[in-house]
Amino acid sequence: MTVFTALSDFFLYIFMAVLAGAITLRFVPETRRPGAHLGRRAEALLAAAMPILGAAPVVQLTFLLAPEGYRLRGFMDIATGFRSGHSFLALTAAALLLAVALRFGANRVIQALLLLTAFGAIAYGSHSATIDETGGLIAHGVHLTALSVWAGILLHAAARPDALPDWRGFLKWFTPTAAGLMAIMIGTGIFLMLLVMKAGDYASSWILPYGQMLLLKHLSIIPLLAAAMINGFIAKKELPPAGWLRTESLMLLLVLFFTAFMSKLSPPHDIDTTFRSEGTAPLAEWLSGPPAMPIDARLDLSLEGILFLMISLLMLALFIIGSRRDLPKWLLAFSGIGFIAAAYLGLMMITSF
Repeated sequence: MTVFTALSDFFLYIFMAVLAGAITLRFVPETRRPGAHLGRRAEALLAAAMPILGAAPVVQLTFLLAPEGYRLRGFMDIATGFRSGHSFLALTAAALLLAVALRFGANRVIQALLLLTAFGAIAYGSHSATIDETGGLIAHGVHLTALSVWAGILLHAAARPDALPDWRGFLKWFTPTAAGLMAIMIGTGIFLMLLVMKAGDYASSWILPYGQMLLLKHLSIIPLLAAAMINGFIAKKELPPAGWLRTESLMLLLVLFFTAFMSKLSPPHDIDTTFRSEGTAPLAEWLSGPPAMPIDARLDLSLEGILFLMISLLMLALFIIGSRRDLPKWLLAFSGIGFIAAAYLGLMMITSF
């Protein structure tokens, strides 16, 4: 059921990112934005689908708490009596109003405010908001909004790069915008991480499912930053580099994927307590050996781990070299994903718990 809710969140984030990109681009002069657009009907359908995907946490709680035969009543009780239910109802209201606004071409400011309300509704149901009502809600909402706006604009640009009439003009505003969004993501991400764990417990959390997703998310940001730097500064071309735009989009989708799964796992407020209830993450014990209580990560160098870390650096080098060479597009994506996988394996193999 956790996989179901995480995948629902992942597709919800994609739909919201596409809409965030479309609405944001309406504030950009037509000559400096991608020409590809979905149309009012398609955008309205994406907005209308958001409550269906956003219902997953309420459905999960319904199957856990309501006996068979009383599921509909249980769903209604959870929707009105639980924080996740209130989050779902707020998301539903914002999404349906947004669908109407998109279908009938309402003012772009109204569309933007309704989408921000939807992001706020998701943030209200997050772990961080339950810990810090104001700070956690704002930080989570801003974090997800910044990530979605960046991903959304990029997805629109990558969908039809040939429809960008002025690539240099697009870069002039998108490069500093992406840099600003990344700075916001990093700042709010650090704040959110410190809400759920102590800074010194970061490596120790890798033994847990939540810590694994957090590590993978952080590793996926490295090739994302490399791709963004290449698109914005290194690949000085007159025409849009379609391969690199799609590669950067893929890296952003991976960040969204790990974010979706992480949001459905128990945060490690206390490593030992969470370990007793959650157990080890998949592959963690196989890669790092059996853990010992109390959980305390320590460096334990191994030849295999060092080799995988070296492979990850080679993969990252190949990823960057691709900006100067006409390498196959699939190789760029493979090297980015390969870096994440090899770095993850290497770090886990040189860490004992």
